[in-house]
Amino acid sequence: MVTRCLPLRAVFTQLGVQNDDQHIIWNEVERSATMLKDSTKIYVKEGSTTAYVNDQPVALEEAPFIQAESGGAYIPASFIEQSLGKKVTQDDAAKSVFITTTNKEKAVAVLQSLGGGNPEAIEKWISPDTYIQHNLAFPSGRETILNLVKQFKPNPGSAKTNTTGIRVISDGDYVAVQSSVYLFKPTAVFDIFRFDNGKIVEHWDNAQEQTGPNPSGHSMVDGATEIADLDKTEANKALVQSFVKDVLMGQAPDKISSYIDVENYIQHNPSIGDGLSGLTNAFAEMAKQGVSIKYDKVHMVIGEGNFVLIVSEGSFADKPTAFYDLFRVAGDKLVEHWDVLETIPPESEWKNRNGKF
Repeated sequence: MVTRCLPLRAVFTQLGVQNDDQHIIWNEVERSATMLKDSTKIYVKEGSTTAYVNDQPVALEEAPFIQAESGGAYIPASFIEQSLGKKVTQDDAAKSVFITTTNKEKAVAVLQSLGGGNPEAIEKWISPDTYIQHNLAFPSGRETILNLVKQFKPNPGSAKTNTTGIRVISDGDYVAVQSSVYLFKPTAVFDIFRFDNGKIVEHWDNAQEQTGPNPSGHSMVDGATEIADLDKTEANKALVQSFVKDVLMGQAPDKISSYIDVENYIQHNPSIGDGLSGLTNAFAEMAKQGVSIKYDKVHMVIGEGNFVLIVSEGSFADKPTAFYDLFRVAGDKLVEHWDVLETIPPESEWKNRNGKF
């Protein structure tokens, strides 16, 4: 496979890194470069397929190299696109590199704008003409979101965002964002945005108060974050959808062990422990207490590589419920799971007529 590589200094200058020896630091002995911008530190080394973003390792498709003719360092474009959320293009004739904003970055910016009381990203990336809202607490339209920002601005602490975009996956016109926010209490949230011509035109979400840690010590949002296996996206989406239909909808529950990694299944539901035993124990306890959980219909499946988010409708404890389940897949098995459950209010309380799904 031929990997597209781009000139390091030109790319990071376009990303806003100052073009001087204090912010783009070349170590001749190590043959490495360190880029510094605000609170972000990026480290790459000639010949190494591992880069570091804020000291966290990131796998590269190809090692950075020094071009003999120019003496300049080159890095894989995929590193910029996947790890830093930027779309990179190069005009060889003009000897220019262009950085454009991805839909992932736009979605995260809008959520940060809402939580931080600054309307700039909302005005820039949400369509002023069409914004279909599926959060049943709010009417459709961009103006509603701008009014929310005004409400939050006098006291940003009342709705401050702790960590926006813990996991962000993109699938066609859709971007799904998992966040940990403070909405008067610690809350785990999934947001889904639909884009049209570069603008957000539709939004869905699901939120649940964070509790835990669960019996295995995991929170509702910690765990693996690196996106991999992009070539397996469609297969992984099909696997997750089959699991939900067979196991969670009860069409073939005995197949559960063929879907999950029985020994190494990591669980982030606040009430369930790891492994197959964690699931069976939790289901048994719910049955003992007379608590029912039912999945009736799948509405959306959004995937990127090894991460798949599936949105379903059903009931929990006999209340209409929206289920957002995020799975990580490895080796054709489900190996990690996060979820958010939200009770669907009665229609008399809806602020829009678009429905939850």
